[in-house]
Amino acid sequence: MNSNKIKKIPYGMSDYALIRRDNYYYVDKTPLLKLLEDSGRYMFLIRPRRFGKSLSIAIMESYYDVHYKNRFEELFKGTWIYDHPTGERGQYLLLALNFSTVDPELDKIETSFLNHVKINAVAFVQRYRDFLSQHKEFDFYVQAVKDSRSASDVLSSLLSLCKEAGQKLYLVIDEYDNFANTILSTKGKDAYHQLTRGAGFFRSFFNVLKSGTTRTDSPITRSFITGVSPITMDDVTSGYNIGKNVSLEPAFSRALGFTRDDVAEMIEYYRAKGMILHPTEYLLDIITQWYGNYRFSSKDDLTLFNPDMVLYFLDNYMPQKELPQDLIDKNVSIDYGKLKYLILIDQARGKTTNGNFSMLKQIMEEGGTSANIVKGFPLEELLDQENFTSLLFYLGLLTIKGTDRNKLRLEIPNETIKRLYYDYIKGAYRETGVFALNLSTYADLMTDMAYDGKWEPLFKFITDRMRESMSLRDLITGEKSIQAFLNVYLGLSSLYIIHVEKEMNKGYADIVMEPFIARYEGIKYSYLLEIKYLKSGVKPGADEFRQLKEGAEEQLKRYGIDEKFRKNIDKTTLIKLLLMFSGHEEIYMGEVIT
Repeated sequence: MNSNKIKKIPYGMSDYALIRRDNYYYVDKTPLLKLLEDSGRYMFLIRPRRFGKSLSIAIMESYYDVHYKNRFEELFKGTWIYDHPTGERGQYLLLALNFSTVDPELDKIETSFLNHVKINAVAFVQRYRDFLSQHKEFDFYVQAVKDSRSASDVLSSLLSLCKEAGQKLYLVIDEYDNFANTILSTKGKDAYHQLTRGAGFFRSFFNVLKSGTTRTDSPITRSFITGVSPITMDDVTSGYNIGKNVSLEPAFSRALGFTRDDVAEMIEYYRAKGMILHPTEYLLDIITQWYGNYRFSSKDDLTLFNPDMVLYFLDNYMPQKELPQDLIDKNVSIDYGKLKYLILIDQARGKTTNGNFSMLKQIMEEGGTSANIVKGFPLEELLDQENFTSLLFYLGLLTIKGTDRNKLRLEIPNETIKRLYYDYIKGAYRETGVFALNLSTYADLMTDMAYDGKWEPLFKFITDRMRESMSLRDLITGEKSIQAFLNVYLGLSSLYIIHVEKEMNKGYADIVMEPFIARYEGIKYSYLLEIKYLKSGVKPGADEFRQLKEGAEEQLKRYGIDEKFRKNIDKTTLIKLLLMFSGHEEIYMGEVIT
């Protein structure tokens, strides 16, 4: 076997020409090109982070740019579009902007934005000189671009030149909301509003962009803009009225992301090359659990995988031919970590949670929520429950699971996103002074619980901290809130997959701790938890306590014989635990023996 011929994993890559030229594995997404042409001229698509948006824009550059017209066979042979080319192939002067490169520091952002737009505009003029220089005012416009002191003036001059020269312009903008989101998360609403309102340079830029699409003989013949949220577009344009938002349309539901067949074919390819040893279905189950289950239209039930997460998994699997040590890419954690502004606000006396925090808690308690998804809304309306839920959907923190009467049922898509929720809630508790654990001690106790069956020290550690926390008491209002709290803190460990309200033997177990055997083969213990809550002041021995305890023990015995669960936990020993609380205090903790 000649290892040099094995296709490389394009993890973290968005240079389409490089992927095709240097023998990287490529999952064909070129049908998007024809779909965009058939759907409209000015398009706006929202997808979660690391879902292939940048690569799609690179594909568009390679296909529509007049400079790549003669490289069609080199770049596209073997793809869908090669066999179904459109009449617009290689017909445009293409201006590509990527706002993720803009410095988000407040004292640098406007200059950085201007430089980014100007550098790309000057490069555009030089690249297409042969198409533009025949116009008698060419030198004037070029100098105007170079002398402009605002990004909106740069764009205005460039659009005027294209219009006067009779050239068609395709404008693509990647991560249009990247630096705006960073400002919002690090500097707050006031700084964000300076950027997106009134005479702010960012809003002015989009005003010029709009004028380039709406006048007679508009120079921008096509545009394609991507991002992760509709908020910024709504704020800078008072609603995105310069194009078509196709984010929820069923035709675009599978335009980005990997299908199950895509992932299976990739695994089989590398298996044939001797790079994968585990069975395909075994790996598919893990990849689905951790990176899959995304659905972007209620009218298309196909689920998708986050492509970057899948490529991360395979890239880290192959060197040792075993599951990665960390199944969550640290870059994903960093990206989503910036979103803490969703639930935290700064106050003069310190940090506090906003109205969205209770929504996150509810999602953790119930595994999801029911809502309608709205296409756009300004930042001012983020606290509206339906808007906030919609934002979680766009960011990939919720996905469509089905319908619930006249609304959509939205749920957490996979284990990676579930653990991001754990981090959000844990971080909010810590930063607001509500609750914090020594995570080193926690990790040691969880290890003892998994490998030695010593469960009591961990639960005493957590419940003792709960009892000591004055700030936590108002948040503990019933069984569901305790369940959600334990769900978060048990889920901080990678040793177990945590299930809440899992259907088992004609009932629903409160918390199931399923050992992650695929990654930690030596784990010896699995756990079922039933949580019961009594009002403050109820003591062990009271009739109410005794009746509740007996009923819970019978539930655990019934859940424990669930055949499917027994198969999932393999040869580990199952321990069934009952935890009873009176108010915020634990009053009973015991193992149910069958």
